[in-house]
Amino acid sequence: MKRKEAPAPREGTEAPPSFETMMERLQDLVGTLEQGNMTLEDSIKSFEEGVGLVKRCTEILDQAERRIQKLTRDAEGKPAAVPVEEDDEADEGRSGELPF
Repeated sequence: MKRKEAPAPREGTEAPPSFETMMERLQDLVGTLEQGNMTLEDSIKSFEEGVGLVKRCTEILDQAERRIQKLTRDAEGKPAAVPVEEDDEADEGRSGELPF
């Protein structure tokens, strides 16, 4: 089966960045902010950009979750939410905080 390709963006419009691209940019911003060698104005601009990226990434993750829930319905058509088992190894290094 041939995979559908995304349509080419119209002239004058740019395709939105992918989730992965936004996450990489967010990691770059965090690293730069952590160095602490930026002016206050540049720090604020980077922080604002980071907050925007977090919001967009969260929206994408929420959409993905809704799609998955739609795909995992039970025989009656109700969402079949299955609790995820705790994985201590996967959670190592996570502090539950935002990256900035």
